Amino acid sequence: MNITSARDLPAEQSGYRALTDWYATPLGSHLLDIERRLVNSILARRFGYHLLQLGCAELVLHDQSPMGHRFSFCGHPASSTCHTAIARSEAIPLAGESIDLVLLHHALDYSQEQHQLLREADRVLIAGGHLVIVGFNPLSVWGLMNSLSPGSRQSSPWHASLLSLRRLTDWLKLLDFQVEQVHYGAYSLPLNSQRLIKWSGWMENTASRLNWPTGGIYAIAARKQVAPLTPVQSRRHRLPVPGLIIPVADKVSRVARARPDACNEETGP
Repeated sequence: MNITSARDLPAEQSGYRALTDWYATPLGSHLLDIERRLVNSILARRFGYHLLQLGCAELVLHDQSPMGHRFSFCGHPASSTCHTAIARSEAIPLAGESIDLVLLHHALDYSQEQHQLLREADRVLIAGGHLVIVGFNPLSVWGLMNSLSPGSRQSSPWHASLLSLRRLTDWLKLLDFQVEQVHYGAYSLPLNSQRLIKWSGWMENTASRLNWPTGGIYAIAARKQVAPLTPVQSRRHRLPVPGLIIPVADKVSRVARARPDACNEETGP
């Protein structure tokens, strides 16, 4: 497998280390627990051989998948990483139609080339393969925080380029993906305090059970559709078979030969 080396990659992606540190905070840990639960519920029903995760931090969410070969790429050229290899998400160093499932953990939220990333995921997926996307929901308190947070381009995780579910669904349809499931989560206020998270998340269980579309994150499960193949059949024109016409005289002679006794009776004395 041809993997891009660290020297071939661009400079450190903005906010990668900051996001890793943020996931260790009370709010980040709370969100990570919710994301693991949603992702595990989706991956448990997807089977195959190869699973690829593309993420935004030093995190792996594919542990509970039943697939035999699970690995992950990151675009951060760190000396030590929990990921399998270093590679840009917008230029996946894998052959086309070689992966059964691609997991995007906030990879779209922090990508500078969102269209290209989706095209790469589509390219490496086999026909009928699965795409799982975890992203921040712009139509939520978390999305509002991302828009209004002062200095949002410098502080994590509030420097994301959020995609609405409707827009993302349109992009997936253009790539011939069929959206199978959409789950929401993280209904508490995005406050970095364990006590405030617990207080504001009193409706978490009820809202999650009803799958309210106001959750801070969404988890989408889509499937790459298989184009139907219609075999091209050549038309075979049946040649007309000419009818066999037996002359009347020939018929009479055949009958005469078949009845020699009758002939003898007619020629007798």
